[in-house]
Formats: sequence, structure tokens, C-alpha cells
Amino acid sequence: MFGLENPLNNATNESVNEIFEHRKKFISEVGEQLQEQTKAEIELGGDKLEIDYRIISIKEKERSGADSVILLPGFGSGWEGISELGFSLACEGRKVLMPSLPGYGNSSNPSEEYYKTESFDNEAEAINKFLEALGTGDEKFHLVGHSMGSEIFASFAQMYPEKVSSLVLLNPAGVEEKENALLLGSGFILSGMHASIEFAVRSAFSREDDYEKDLKKYIPKTKSPFEKNRLAQRSAEARKLSKGHLLEKLKKINVPVTYISGELDSVFPPGNGEDENSQLTKIVKSANNSSHIEKSVMAGLRHNTTIAPDEITAANIENYLEKAERR
Repeated sequence: MFGLENPLNNATNESVNEIFEHRKKFISEVGEQLQEQTKAEIELGGDKLEIDYRIISIKEKERSGADSVILLPGFGSGWEGISELGFSLACEGRKVLMPSLPGYGNSSNPSEEYYKTESFDNEAEAINKFLEALGTGDEKFHLVGHSMGSEIFASFAQMYPEKVSSLVLLNPAGVEEKENALLLGSGFILSGMHASIEFAVRSAFSREDDYEKDLKKYIPKTKSPFEKNRLAQRSAEARKLSKGHLLEKLKKINVPVTYISGELDSVFPPGNGEDENSQLTKIVKSANNSSHIEKSVMAGLRHNTTIAPDEITAANIENYLEKAERR
């Protein structure tokens, strides 16, 4: 198991502030891209839907020939919830696509036939239709899915391997075949509280808070995923998450896979490679031999590794994307 050291734990306040000051100069460039309203029209199961999305990159940083990344957030979030990590990956030199699935953000609400299923195959097909609408052709993408997004992208990688450069399972959901929904919900809440407290403590000794505020002011207001007319879809998703199918999908995937989690993730704890019942061990054992699975547990981080300190998550992800491209 590879544990990525958290550089903010050892850096001086001066060097941490230098990191933020260097990255701040790119916020306005990406911010303009975040503010631009972009939607793609797709047809799925006879329904015509609009997918709200953003594509971001930093001209000075973007590396020629590097495959683009599609970021997909977890339960309860559209693209805006993963935009901080998207910015950090753009700082690593990637072009980043961030779609909001049907029923999230400012995307259209789907019919019941879309979400009242036993799998996330319809969500994966929505991503495929989205790429077709963009006219991406034969282009391949690195898929980075957080939490629920991991299981959705696992479905996509199984269905459309020719469009996938690699699959990153970031704090993945869907490993356990039977989860207690109440405990799972409590875990999400407690993890969020811990992350907020830790952010406040770090910000007291650095300019991290100002840096985050500068980026967030560019993120437009979106519809709540918990509006009354969206609650049935959230309920259906929670039910599917409590009956995970990620492991069976991994057995059928033939693209490079990377497992990345936070050491302190209390929602879906990674455990360790010596524990046969740990999430880490189950995923490694389920991965197809041709997947060349990589694994990393990040010291000091919790479930929501898509927000501050997301620059650490992005650097870790980029390390494995480059390895996948060298194969």
C-alpha cells in the first residue's frame, strides 16, 4: 500500500502560503470557464434531457498529448461539488470535463424509468450520450469518480472500455453488498463536520480560506439535489448504494484501475492490505489481472477528498494518470 504524505502537515506557513499564491493567479482564468453556461442535449430512453457541464483547463499548464479527465462527484452533488478538485487537476496540466448527471445541479430531471433500476447503467449511458453530444469521437478519457461516482464510472468502463484510458476509484462506494442506510447517512454527516473543523484549523495558519473563497465566487448557483421533485431519485440512489455492485464490475473491467482513499475515511473506511475484509483488500482481489490496479491511502484525509486540501488529492491522482499513460 502506498501512502501519500500530506505536504501541508510538514510545510511551514510561508511555504504553504506560497503554494496558494502561485495557484491563485489561475483562478480568474478557470473562473471565467466556470461561469460560462454550457449544456448538452441528449436523448436517453426516449427522454430528451439537458446536461449542465463545464470544461476547464489552464492554457499555461495544459500538456499537449495528455488525455483529458472526466470528473464525477458522489451522492448529492452536481459538477459544482467537484469543481475544487477540477481546478487542482487543471493546475496539474489536465483538461477537465465536469458534467452534472440528470437530476443534479442545473441538468434536467429524468423520468422514473431512469433511476428506478437495480444498477447505475443508465447513469453510465448518460455519460456516454453526453460525450457523443460533445463530438469527442475516438478520444479516450481518464475517469475519476468520487464515492457514488466510482460505481457509475465502473459501469461506464465495463460498457465502453474503448473510451477509457484509466479508472480512478476515489473513496469508492458500492463495495459492500449490504449497507445500513441510516449508519451510512450518519457517516456522511460526521465526516463533513470533521472536514469543516480541520479546514478551519488549517486556515487559521495559512491563506487557504482566502484562496478557496476566490475560487468559489465563480461557481454559479445551482438547483438543490434535495428539492421535493428530486427526493425520489435520491432515495433510489441510496437504495442502490446500499446494495453495492462495484466488486462484480471490477472483475469485468480491462482498463488500468487506481484505488485512492483517505486514511481517515469513516464513511467507507479503506482498512489495510493485511485485513481480508477491508475495502482495500476486496477491491484489489476483485480487480481483473489485466487492470494493473494501483492503490493509495492518503494520510490524514477523510471521505470528501474532492475539497480542501484537494491539491493533495489532485497530485496523487496525476501520479497514477501518468503511470497509466506510460503503459
